[in-house]
Amino acid sequence: MALRLCCALVLLSFAQGFVLPQYSGAAGRGARTEAVAAASAAYTRKGAGGGVSRLQGRLEGGQVAELFAADALGLRNSLAAQESAAWSHSARNSESVVLALTKEIEEAGGKDKADGGLLWQRKAMMSLLLQHDYSAYVQAATALGGLIDRKDLPNVQDVPFPGLEAADRKKPQRVDRSLVGGEEGKGEGGLIPDCTLPEVSFSESPLDKGLLFVFRNLVSKGTGYSSKKEGISGLLEEGREFMLRPGQTAEAQHKMVYDTLAGLMTPVMPPIYKTFMSGILGGKQYGPWPWAPWLTSFVTPTFFGFLVGPSRVNRRSDGSLGGLVVEKCKFLQESGCKGLCMNQCKLPAQQFFDEYLGLPLTVTPNFETQECQWSFGEVPLDPEVDPWLPQGCLTGCPTREALAEAKQAKPCY
Repeated sequence: MALRLCCALVLLSFAQGFVLPQYSGAAGRGARTEAVAAASAAYTRKGAGGGVSRLQGRLEGGQVAELFAADALGLRNSLAAQESAAWSHSARNSESVVLALTKEIEEAGGKDKADGGLLWQRKAMMSLLLQHDYSAYVQAATALGGLIDRKDLPNVQDVPFPGLEAADRKKPQRVDRSLVGGEEGKGEGGLIPDCTLPEVSFSESPLDKGLLFVFRNLVSKGTGYSSKKEGISGLLEEGREFMLRPGQTAEAQHKMVYDTLAGLMTPVMPPIYKTFMSGILGGKQYGPWPWAPWLTSFVTPTFFGFLVGPSRVNRRSDGSLGGLVVEKCKFLQESGCKGLCMNQCKLPAQQFFDEYLGLPLTVTPNFETQECQWSFGEVPLDPEVDPWLPQGCLTGCPTREALAEAKQAKPCY
């Protein structure tokens, strides 16, 4: 299936109609359940004005087959059109199948007690909406965020985290050119609020420890510096020392990580990947093959958890398979530095997959939640024009403090 360009991502106002407000906690769950019931009752009273005769919950018979086919093949059918209209126009929210399914799930006692078929139908409907109307999807996922587990959403890239105060949400601004080694001083240089979510303790499997050991050895060889600290703390110290060297450039950091990733894959893996995933045969590229984005997202969590922590397969923001979301990035949480995130993770990872392996990749960090969306097969925007990369340094960034102590005027990002 051809790659689809991401549409403009705008969260619509929830001031009118049946759009549900944000709730959190046990009390919030009860309040939101009442809101779902109220929307349902209001719809029943006013009657169907959008082509359906009632608030329809569980799908039956041919509708289930239609939903399965539409979700799997990316087809825009009557269910997709109805759901899109329901969330794109506040006066029609009550016609939403997702809303009706959520009501039925809550009446059954929530996710843990509801029938698995209901849960699958809601998840498939959300995936279908994501594929065909991103703005409506974000609106639905946000409105029902307190009732649908975040892990059950097909994509969370622009879905606010339940419990975060609206005042804490900052609209992203265009990134500063200095972030990618361009001219400094082009932006406002403001500070980005730190993540306010609780820190996570990360466990490491024997595989994680082994990969981190090899990765650190490669970084030490590439930078000429080895930290005495153990684990991820030592790796971050090595990366920060390399970043803060006089005359350091973003390009040099990208190359260091690029070479490290190439060494980590050994000479054996790249030719196999290029042949069976990227479709590079005899020096010419015929792919990537259709299965490459999904299969890469499926395999990747096992091998990069040592660096970013737990992740799970999801969908890209265009609804296609090939997405992966890091639940709370270990690298970002422990570093607290956007410069390290951008120049020693996001940008070199994108470059490595595209140039070395032959598969485009877009990495989208969320500095508000420390989640990170990896979208395999999606061509990344240039950082200078990417509207979802906020400008400036994180408020509590230790690298910024180190620069101040060293009396260096350059930004770390």
